[in-house]
Amino acid sequence: MKKPFHPFLFSSYFVLALLASNVDQVYLSVGLRSLVVALLVTGLLWLLMHLWLRNGQKAAILTSMLLIFFFTYGHIYNALEQAGISLGRHRVLMPLWVVLAGLGTWLIVTRLRRFTRPTQILNITILVLLLIPAWQIVSYKIRQLKSEEQSATATSLEGLHLNKDQPTPDVYFIIMDEYTRQDVLDKIYDFDNAPFLDGLRELGFTVIDCSQSNYAQTELAFASILNIDYLDELGPFPAGSTDLSVIRSLIKDSDVVTAFRELGYSIVTFETGYYFSEFKDADVYYTTSGGQGLVSGMNAFEVLLLRTTAGLFLLDMATVLPDLLVPNTTQPLEDKRTQVLYDLEVLSRLPHEVTSPKFVFMHILLPHEPFIFNAEGEAVDYPENLEQSAYAEAYREQVMFLNSRMLSLLSTVIETSDTPPIIILQGDTGPGRVSKEGRMAILNALYLPGDDSPSLPPYLSPVNNFRLIFDRYFNTQLSLLPDTSYFSLYDAPFEFDLVPNACVGE
Repeated sequence: MKKPFHPFLFSSYFVLALLASNVDQVYLSVGLRSLVVALLVTGLLWLLMHLWLRNGQKAAILTSMLLIFFFTYGHIYNALEQAGISLGRHRVLMPLWVVLAGLGTWLIVTRLRRFTRPTQILNITILVLLLIPAWQIVSYKIRQLKSEEQSATATSLEGLHLNKDQPTPDVYFIIMDEYTRQDVLDKIYDFDNAPFLDGLRELGFTVIDCSQSNYAQTELAFASILNIDYLDELGPFPAGSTDLSVIRSLIKDSDVVTAFRELGYSIVTFETGYYFSEFKDADVYYTTSGGQGLVSGMNAFEVLLLRTTAGLFLLDMATVLPDLLVPNTTQPLEDKRTQVLYDLEVLSRLPHEVTSPKFVFMHILLPHEPFIFNAEGEAVDYPENLEQSAYAEAYREQVMFLNSRMLSLLSTVIETSDTPPIIILQGDTGPGRVSKEGRMAILNALYLPGDDSPSLPPYLSPVNNFRLIFDRYFNTQLSLLPDTSYFSLYDAPFEFDLVPNACVGE
């Protein structure tokens, strides 16, 4: 324990701690480059301190102190800002941080005479601290594996089969993230979505005027939709729990996907950047990334990590500092633009590019922020934490862009399919900056071939979409469940509030 390895463990700790707190959202590989860079910078900083101080242990102690100041700045700043404390401003906190770091440097350089004991304490302290994120990551992966083993069973759908005398339709499940209902668009965003809805109806879609999401969070909604039931029927989810590992396993090994596999369908999915909605084991998996290179732009995790460090000061001072000093954090936005445009382009090719029958699962990350397109589809970069009026305008513009693309694409899919396809076009939830009722309000439209005037309940919710499709086209007798909506917050995902449907249809 006398060897001064603690600086390298401190820099590793801050990367791993952030990974651990987001382990349910990202692949661990996204943090690999951050970890490598942190270790290299730590080594360089220690070497410089060693050349200055001529003592390896003393240099290591100073290096660890400077790393702690660097990696904690963003956390302290954000905590103070959220608490409304005036100290939480760069013009106050940064000078204070520099003074404290300078004072610490002076004490270590001029007053510290014995180094072995502090080195041992620092080594032991950081080893203990590292156990926390390591255990968080390992325990989550263990729970995830157990959940996958428990959910990897055949579908419970009975009577599921294709009629030999009927053509086999492709099935498209297209989710437009946070796409809300017409009445919310009109009331909150001052936007009349009637032309788009009328365009869908002209194509043959049935628009559910008063549809609500069954759950207020994307993962909960996906688990329910893809397993055609409410969560209380899919497993025990204690109200105080925040563990979503079972939810993700329900998504990955869902009844709907399993059913289509058993029917002989090819499964077609797309990269999204979110672990829970990516099915990399699909028969056809569309992706724009060929792996992250060492010199490629910053990924979303790296931007998040930077914003928890003193790098936050540089980002927030971008308008007054030289460009050379400001890290480029736009790559995640560029990646999202590229992915969305690629997905939309692929959609137009799918009818003949992938052999039928196929089940297409497409999670489009629009109109969900960050807002990256204006109404004409031109690239825009909005700052974070927009005021409500600016947020509403940006959301509205992104809806307009999506509308303009989706109508023509859906028309192409329908017209170029050899057999009329089944299409579900829906939002997962409403946008975030609305009431509980607004959060639950979603677009829900179904294209059901073979029935010129399908009779659908005016309040049909997503939990029933595939129930209806399996009953009408695949000979099941599932029947529809009551349409119920449950709101919950992200820090208490299973503490539900019932949200009545107060919508009045046309």
